[in-house]
Order: sequence, then structure tokens, then C-alpha cells
Amino acid sequence: MGILVPMASAQLQLIHTDHTWKLDRQTVKVGRAGIAQARAALAAASKTEADLVTEVMDQQQLGLRAA
Repeated sequence: MGILVPMASAQLQLIHTDHTWKLDRQTVKVGRAGIAQARAALAAASKTEADLVTEVMDQQQLGLRAA
């Protein structure tokens, strides 16, 4: 039999700070380029259902995939 430990109820509190920060231009440029690359990769990888059906039908016609 396991040991039962009572759970204390606690609520996390947000830490409020008045510190402001900014990224330098090079960091922003690199970050935006990375986001653009990620979006392009996702767009290239995503296929619609119609694209997949067409691909399977083409493969079946070429004898690459069993019907």
C-alpha cells in the first residue's frame, strides 16, 4: 500500500514587475526569418485531403499502390 500525502491547496500568484525590455534589431531580424522559415515548412508539408486522394489515385494508375 502506498503512502498518502495530503495535498496543500495553494494558488500561484503572478509576479508583477515594471521592468521593460526590448530586443535588438538583429535578434528581431533573425526571429522573423525563423518564423518565415517555419511557416514555409508547414505550408509545404500540409496537403489537403483532395491532394492526398489524387496522389493515391495517380499511384494506383501507375501500379505503385494496390487498389
